[in-house]
Amino acid sequence: MAVPSVFEAVVPGSIWVTERPVWFSGVRLRSRTTVVRLSGDALWVHSPCTPTDDVCAALDALGEVRWIVVPNRFHHLQAPATAARYPNALVVGPRSAESRNPHVSVAMGADDPAYVRSTPELISIQLRSVPFLDETVFFHPASGSLIAADLLLSACARDHWTWRIAARICGRYGRVRTPPDVRMYTRASTAVAESIAQMRALPLQRILVAHADPITDRPVQQLAEAWRFAIPSHLGQSSATL
Repeated sequence: MAVPSVFEAVVPGSIWVTERPVWFSGVRLRSRTTVVRLSGDALWVHSPCTPTDDVCAALDALGEVRWIVVPNRFHHLQAPATAARYPNALVVGPRSAESRNPHVSVAMGADDPAYVRSTPELISIQLRSVPFLDETVFFHPASGSLIAADLLLSACARDHWTWRIAARICGRYGRVRTPPDVRMYTRASTAVAESIAQMRALPLQRILVAHADPITDRPVQQLAEAWRFAIPSHLGQSSATL
């Protein structure tokens, strides 16, 4: 049976992505789902999209969905439907997502020892002191891929005109930055600086986020520049050398 061409391979045999349009604050963004194949053909589905028949057929052709990842307080909308479609999969994410969506039932957090033992191919990093997001990002060492949701964003010519206009106004067109609301609600702190430093220390080849093309050009430097505002001044010089 032919498998619908839903997912695009980012790292052949390991990581696939698909995009769908979402409206947020009056603009239409592209939102990405990332799928990682773990050992035993287990699939790890980050920020799941609507589990249509085509999507599920494509997933089933890749492996067995065992992990449904809600990466932060906002990327939860399709988690309940995906969990209903794959009842043997476990939903991983922050409890704060449950307070925003009563249909979300989180089985465990990304720091749960059972989850950590079961997914040795991925490293979880909490973005600390940003409660507005309550996000955990994930590093896939085998491919050098940092997988996140709202850690960064950017607009380009591929985006809908509403987001292209808004991105030019807020300085996100062709520039990798944090989402404007994340910037608004985040204050400089040592905890944020330590989280970003932990990510910057990784051998990054790419950063995959929900609302931008894959970031492959100087990913470490672009991450550092985007989050510079959240680094306390007394740490700025030392952080820049990491």
